[in-house]
Amino acid sequence: MRNIIILIMVFLSFLTGCQKTKKEPVKAKVKISEKKETASLPHLYDDPKLEKEKVFIYAEDDYDSLIFSRNELNKIEKLFPVLKAEFPSTPKEACSIELWGNYIDQNGKEESITFSSEAGEDQFCLLYAYYLKQKNGEEKFKKEREILTQSYKAINGLYWRLNYGGTYFGHQYIRLNASVEYSIYQLKSSKEYYEKKYNFKKQKDLYIKTLRQYVSDEESQNVYYQEDLGNNKKRANERVKELQEKIDILEKLITNYFYLNQVQNFEITYYR
Repeated sequence: MRNIIILIMVFLSFLTGCQKTKKEPVKAKVKISEKKETASLPHLYDDPKLEKEKVFIYAEDDYDSLIFSRNELNKIEKLFPVLKAEFPSTPKEACSIELWGNYIDQNGKEESITFSSEAGEDQFCLLYAYYLKQKNGEEKFKKEREILTQSYKAINGLYWRLNYGGTYFGHQYIRLNASVEYSIYQLKSSKEYYEKKYNFKKQKDLYIKTLRQYVSDEESQNVYYQEDLGNNKKRANERVKELQEKIDILEKLITNYFYLNQVQNFEITYYR
């Protein structure tokens, strides 16, 4: 009997040892996997000489402008190559890419840079505009840039008023800088396409007329506006005037087919 008990204990000890042996490779695999994942991350180190070098990323309003150290920008350029791509994506396409990047710093620590929030996307669009403006040439297209900026602001302001405000339009006010630069890039790379030999005026008149009709139709089902018509005609009339003034700005600024084409695309892409 004693011998049988000893044999059972030896057998159980053998089984326990086998189970431990089977589990150990699994732990090893996890560690190897973690090492491989970390090893695939880029190693980005700060240069002490560049830390004091600051770069100003201009926005229309000073409080929206950004300041980065050269070290920060160097990391951003490495982690988000779409910003300096040879053939730029549209702003919408660029923002649809993963706006989160991990890297290993000089201390061997894993760090990250992200633009994945609403405010972060605003910043990303300003960076997009900053790099594309360098590619396009800041002085060469200064006039076109000013006209496009005013036009896109008019579109954004028009829809902001139609919708009685909203955070979307506040963010879009900042992000439209990226759309302006992409429009300039299209002009630079395909200028001959926009130099139409025919008179574009009929297309422009039709667009402005359609826009005015759209605003009128939207207002006809706007509960707040209809209440103002009955209770506060002065406020209702002021609202109509403000909306029409935005369209008047567009009518004045659209002086060729290029501006017409870009304004239409901008409106369809972000507001319809």
